[in-house]
Amino acid sequence: MTAVPAPSLDHYSSEPFFTEADGLLVPGPLTGGPWDPTIQHGGPVSGILAHLVETPPTPSPMRTVRHTVDMMRGVPLTPLRPEVEVLRSGRRIQVVRASLFAGPDVTPDSGGVEVARATSLRMRVADEPNPVDAEKTFHPEDEPHPVPDEPVLLTMTDVGIPAFLTAVEFRRSGEYREGAPGLVWLRMHNEMVDGRPTSAFTRLATVADMASMAAQYLEVEAWTTINADLTVTAFRDPVGDWMGIRGLHKNDGDGIGLSEAVLYDLDGRVGRATASILIAPR
Repeated sequence: MTAVPAPSLDHYSSEPFFTEADGLLVPGPLTGGPWDPTIQHGGPVSGILAHLVETPPTPSPMRTVRHTVDMMRGVPLTPLRPEVEVLRSGRRIQVVRASLFAGPDVTPDSGGVEVARATSLRMRVADEPNPVDAEKTFHPEDEPHPVPDEPVLLTMTDVGIPAFLTAVEFRRSGEYREGAPGLVWLRMHNEMVDGRPTSAFTRLATVADMASMAAQYLEVEAWTTINADLTVTAFRDPVGDWMGIRGLHKNDGDGIGLSEAVLYDLDGRVGRATASILIAPR
């Protein structure tokens, strides 16, 4: 990716990522990704799965604390069949699987091939607060970081500006691809599903997919670096629109890499994200 001049806020589209039609999820153009003009960005895929795992009822107030996404294959810009299953349901813990199916034979009830899946852990919110010792739990990475003043857009060799980045405002500290650790800030200007509330964790799960590029250093003209999965963990929900990603990228010489990042809001750390990276020459 290379940077282009800073856009104004009028640049960002506020239309939803997905709409619902006859029991299917219809991806809008803003879900488009960086590698192929027919395939979605991983951010909306992770985000819609986070939205789905929060739809089953719970016996007490719960929130999502771990969200693991497996990208079975490229998720196309075609209608998707959602499938949600509660794998474990209890008063304190709920485990939910959400899957997306695509293909010409998809109907609201059946058909298609599974293209992405999330298995997510939800935990009850306690009625009474537990003790919090800020001094004993402090770590230097917990400190919040300032949001840079100017947004930037990033262009890809194959697709120009990925459609997803015309919806999500992107700001960074330092030069792109200068090495780890990299720090970027993002905020969404969109609902995940038209007319449906977008939770704080869904927004976090959406932008956390950018952990794979926060500190990426391989030249985009020569290499593709696609994350095959994403795991987001959070000990609290983020507050506000801005979410920060301070990421590291590691790789050996066998085409496999790892991205890991601390996730922030403006008050400090909220969690962590990791992604397994498939590295290949163009």
